[in-house]
Amino acid sequence: MLDDYDLKILNVLKDEADLPLSEIGQRVGIFSPSAISKRIKELKKAGYIKKTIAILDYEKLGYDFVTITFIKTNYGKNYAAKIGDKLKKLPNVVAIYFILGDIDFVLITVNKSRVDYLKTMEAITGIEEVERSDSRVVAYSIRNIDYSYINLRL
Repeated sequence: MLDDYDLKILNVLKDEADLPLSEIGQRVGIFSPSAISKRIKELKKAGYIKKTIAILDYEKLGYDFVTITFIKTNYGKNYAAKIGDKLKKLPNVVAIYFILGDIDFVLITVNKSRVDYLKTMEAITGIEEVERSDSRVVAYSIRNIDYSYINLRL
């Protein structure tokens, strides 16, 4: 079970995962780096921390052709999981959401060019369960998915 210290540690790590253990401890009120390390290991083991990654600026790296694609599929047994597995294999797909309503999936892709995205579109239309798709090109981002705006609490 999470306690207040665990939540404080998670709040620090979601914003700055590369801080030294001593700095994390100062921010949360535990002044033993080994105690912080132990808690972080337990949070990872329990699955609260999935992965520690660097968030890259894909636009600076030339991946500035962002799309949002809405996909309507044919229903069938376990269709969300089956189609989701196929969609996960597509190139440059950074997010897949199964949603409720007249559209089944929303995909977000980040590509170097329109040509790159068209390869992904060809792959989408090659999935037999896909009934139709509808894509939008993002003009510019105002805020990307950023979980640092969530303040964790008990």
